[in-house]
Amino acid sequence: MRYFLGIDGGGSKCDAVVIDESGVVRGWGRGGPTTYVSPEAAATASREALAEALGNLSVSELWMGAICTSVYATDWLKDRGTTVHRFLIDETDACFAAAGRTWGVMVHAGTGSWVQGRTADGRQARVGGMGPIVGDDGSGWDIGLRGIKAALRSSWSARTQTSLAEAVPPVLGVSRLGSIVGRPITTGQVTRAQIAAVAPVVVSEAARGDAVAIRALEQAAASLAELCELVLDELQIIGQGYPLIGMAGVIQGAPLYWRLFSERMLECDPTLVPEVPTLKMAVGAALEAMRRAGVEVSPDLRGQVAKTQAAFAASQVAACE
Repeated sequence: MRYFLGIDGGGSKCDAVVIDESGVVRGWGRGGPTTYVSPEAAATASREALAEALGNLSVSELWMGAICTSVYATDWLKDRGTTVHRFLIDETDACFAAAGRTWGVMVHAGTGSWVQGRTADGRQARVGGMGPIVGDDGSGWDIGLRGIKAALRSSWSARTQTSLAEAVPPVLGVSRLGSIVGRPITTGQVTRAQIAAVAPVVVSEAARGDAVAIRALEQAAASLAELCELVLDELQIIGQGYPLIGMAGVIQGAPLYWRLFSERMLECDPTLVPEVPTLKMAVGAALEAMRRAGVEVSPDLRGQVAKTQAAFAASQVAACE
């Protein structure tokens, strides 16, 4: 029995999943962020995710599909005496593998964001992915920053008053939100991951009906939609019924955000077909490693993966529930 490892390092967390060649998910682990952090922190996060995913599973040989964290993961596995066959997986390939598609409009919104379109005849266009400050439109970082701004402005007037003023400080570990203004937030003492951690609070307060939180979420969705519209225009595929595929933590974890974004995109192109895959990027990386190792990733195998991953809470996709 061969075992395949998918590992996805990102701005808020690192996911690792172990799948055997029959499609049974054997383990899932999660560590901290691996991007916009020190090499030591990235290595620790990778190792934590791997240790949890492997658990007590005795594996002497692994085929690994790795996004961003391959060096740390490979070194740790080799130190354990594991033979590693490594495939470097582009995050776009992992997303399409998770979706079970080879073409469509892929919208990635996790801590960061990007949009990539692939046509059936092989043309491609990509926008976004420039990181915080100058990019990350409609991402967890963007939503979180909008939430922090809204919370800080809550006392300005009746129009700016929002429940975010009470909900945001605990997420950032402060009692007074004003203490992060200035040097802490502009010099990186408040990290990209911490800012992105505010995004779920913005989503939850919007779902509870807070008008300011709803507006922040709508604005973030609109900024991501603008990127997506650029891809549609560049590839000239408006009106052709393309799949609109939503991936990564913000989209897969927040049905409300996906609905707001999808509604905006359907105004641009009513023929788009929105969908959110039930599989995450780490699984996509493992499936891509399978494919490159000569395993047929059949619909039955994908179904087995989807069925058996349910044993692991970190695999759940709220937008599909």
